[in-house]
Amino acid sequence: MTGWKRLLAGVLCLGSAVAGAEPPPTNSAQGTQLHGSGRFEFINVPLRSVEVPEAPGEPDCGRPVATIAEGRLRVTQNCAVEGTPMPVRRILEGPTLEKAVFRAPFEGRTVKLVIESVRCHEDITPPTSACDSANVNAGKARWEYRVQAFTDDKNVTPLCPTGSGYALAVPHAWSTSGDLRENPNFFTFACAPKNEGSSSKPFFVGGGVIAKCIDWGYPPWATEYPETVAREYHQLCTRMAVADYCGEGRSNTLDGTPLAFMGPENAAVLSQSGHLPATLVPDGYALEAVWTMDSCGLARPLCLGKKRWDTLSADATCVDQALKIPVPKLTCEQVDFHGTAQRMLVSYSLFIDRALVLFKKGTTDYVTTTAVEGIPGESAGGALPGAFILAMEGLGSAAPTDYSPVRVEGPILSPTLPNDVMARMKPFIKPLYRCGTSTGRMLLTDRPDCELAAGYSRRPLAGDGAVEGYIYSSVDPVREGQRRPLKLWRHPTLGVYATATLNPGAFTFVRDLGFLPAVGQLPGRDL
Repeated sequence: MTGWKRLLAGVLCLGSAVAGAEPPPTNSAQGTQLHGSGRFEFINVPLRSVEVPEAPGEPDCGRPVATIAEGRLRVTQNCAVEGTPMPVRRILEGPTLEKAVFRAPFEGRTVKLVIESVRCHEDITPPTSACDSANVNAGKARWEYRVQAFTDDKNVTPLCPTGSGYALAVPHAWSTSGDLRENPNFFTFACAPKNEGSSSKPFFVGGGVIAKCIDWGYPPWATEYPETVAREYHQLCTRMAVADYCGEGRSNTLDGTPLAFMGPENAAVLSQSGHLPATLVPDGYALEAVWTMDSCGLARPLCLGKKRWDTLSADATCVDQALKIPVPKLTCEQVDFHGTAQRMLVSYSLFIDRALVLFKKGTTDYVTTTAVEGIPGESAGGALPGAFILAMEGLGSAAPTDYSPVRVEGPILSPTLPNDVMARMKPFIKPLYRCGTSTGRMLLTDRPDCELAAGYSRRPLAGDGAVEGYIYSSVDPVREGQRRPLKLWRHPTLGVYATATLNPGAFTFVRDLGFLPAVGQLPGRDL
């Protein structure tokens, strides 16, 4: 791993905690939202707000009382039944909670949440157990709920707009900065993803990471861990899943990005003298971070070896673009994790993106390419473009020379994407072809015929078939999110081309080539 990997450290606190058990390691895609409920992302639902339909036979029932324990949402009522001397307890759970209503604070008003239907939760880590009483009581199966949200009790919106459309009921409350707040009086609905892959190669679309972490074996209630430890592991899992490096509620990844992770016991199996391997073989996942819960109660990386997306502009405020902070520097491979808090998760991720950089010579000659040398972290998102220089010597005498960097247009997907990633993303991405002339003029286009421009032909580098990389072929026109179209421009008199997000100046727009990867463009599948 290179020299730009740095130790992440916040407030230094003494002490450590040790976990006694852990679920097995899991490889999976992750996500960008905690709950996956869009505009209702940070609704905390008061249990006392519950309303239920009248009981059959219209007995005289008291106020319903909602409780949640170990992910089981239940409502009880004491009802006076004619001919029975003592009140009869009415218990609603699972499908009998259909038409139950909860109300929660939302944007200075109240949102009405109606449970429309209930079904047995389909676990994303098979096998899924049937929701019979034995499995539900043992915590091997749980119910999930299709919920409709009414603002002002008029406009109806599905609470879970993507994924399976169903949500798990999860105890406690969450802050807008992504902190799990212990509070027995509240719960949240965590939207579940939908597996559009296979059991052996899952690809989870939509939903939020709270539900995923529960299925991965890290629920915020006692199972293999005591409850306090379980909540901490759940917090670690959610921070890791959204790549929230600074513990501030900011995702630094895109939905669908491959991720491998494990706990301390499985990390110990891979370690050499207490040190983690830089790469997992044979899949090539690189050591990303060691996530710990320190004794101050903060969940964040002890060290950060790489960003999940090297050239995606990061929202993390505690990490600059080079992953440097003013503390003693240490790479993740140098961390002796036997000496750290053992309440931890370790994440590995792939190098799947490259920086697309715009270069210029004179007033009309432009090159847009990923064939550069430089430090991706120092140049992501347009910062410090001078960190890059052209590296196209492989083109020989046709290589462009004497160009200066203008800006980083953004990330594009690598031309060497893993086969499984390529297979599932093929309907949503398109290649960009590198074309050039014998005199060093370049053209980046989505057409393999190089726009039929005179003198231009495809120019391979290092056996890449002249494919520069991949961009999105389209985006969701409805979903909120960044829109970063990459455009093709042509000079009206000279006939030369430029590929850029903005008009280089005095050029004429030809067409949109596609979209650079950015958060919020494809619903639940933003690879």
